[in-house]
Amino acid sequence: MQTLKHIVMTTYVIDAADYPLAGISSDLEDIRSNNVIESITIEIEFDDLSCSQGDAWGRLDEVFTTPGWFALKRVSLAIKVYRDSGDSGELEATLRNLPETQFPRLSTSNAVSFGFKVSTIWI
Repeated sequence: MQTLKHIVMTTYVIDAADYPLAGISSDLEDIRSNNVIESITIEIEFDDLSCSQGDAWGRLDEVFTTPGWFALKRVSLAIKVYRDSGDSGELEATLRNLPETQFPRLSTSNAVSFGFKVSTIWI
């Protein structure tokens, strides 16, 4: 952990109700104080509406803005939503509002640059 500077994490969440964000927040919290990581890219793919609800996203915001990330300069979060033509688009709209609703600290941080993107994959 003393030489790793860039991390890319990719996961597909099948059932967020059982395991929101696949435990990413806890894993990152465990390494918070013992690293020299400068950038973290998290890519999450899902089609489950429950992924947009709850406090799992806000927990990521909390983890990255808690002291201990001495070298962290950039956090990127890319969300891919699988949709079919029958979807109302509610999930995607909710996700696009996550920076304001669940990432208030990262979104306004002067110390860490926060990149956020939501894209749709039609199935």
